Amino acid sequence: MPATPEQFVGTWRLLSWTITDGDGKVSEPMGPNPWGLLIYSAAGYMTAMLGAQPASRQRFAGSDPLGGSPEEAHRAMSTVHSYCGAWKIDGETVVHTVEGALWPNMVGTRQVRHYRFEGGRVVLKTPPMTRKGASGIAELTWERA
Repeated sequence: MPATPEQFVGTWRLLSWTITDGDGKVSEPMGPNPWGLLIYSAAGYMTAMLGAQPASRQRFAGSDPLGGSPEEAHRAMSTVHSYCGAWKIDGETVVHTVEGALWPNMVGTRQVRHYRFEGGRVVLKTPPMTRKGASGIAELTWERA
């Protein structure tokens, strides 16, 4: 039976993020202890920010958030994933329609996630994709914050 919007609405904290490739090998694109928040609003909007633990991310040498060297910018972008937009339940999936994203290529896309609820947690599973060089199906486990 499909979930109700009320089951999704709220703030979720990331517990795990794995990618399983076609051979069954499991990788952790942001390490064994990723960080993230996923927020679903009752008004039909969502935002997600996830990646490596904030304390593990190297700071820029300067104080200009829009400055930095190409190396600093690459390092920062490769340790965080963030997007926002509208959301809706479509049967056994939740669909995020991306309106803004750190990675510009996501804007305008529909991100389809299979879901399952396990107690106070929700597990979101992607179709096959590539993240940090690992191709496969990602599974992200979130708990209510």
